[in-house]
Amino acid sequence: MEAHFYEEENHLIVVASGKLDTIHAPEFTQFLKEQLSTKPSSCLLDLTTVSFLSSSGLQSLLTGAKIAKKENFDFAVFGMKEMVADVFSMSGFDQFIKSYASKEDALAKS
Repeated sequence: MEAHFYEEENHLIVVASGKLDTIHAPEFTQFLKEQLSTKPSSCLLDLTTVSFLSSSGLQSLLTGAKIAKKENFDFAVFGMKEMVADVFSMSGFDQFIKSYASKEDALAKS
């Protein structure tokens, strides 16, 4: 699991790669919290290179969504592979976290 961030068009883009599983999710959650503590106007989570998403990884996403709601900024994900998107939607997370197919879509609609 690796993570980094950058800014584009006034959005904080947080990039996760590898597996968001029980082993790696706590580290990613801490990284995400640190980035969100800057209180960006918008955070887009790039999941294009995430190969596996477990319930622990979903918890990381939930943490980000809760922080965004509390601090009143937009939070969305984009670029999920089919397996990751299936876990995301079957868990019902698509009901409260916006998701986009690509970064271009996310930037245009956020």
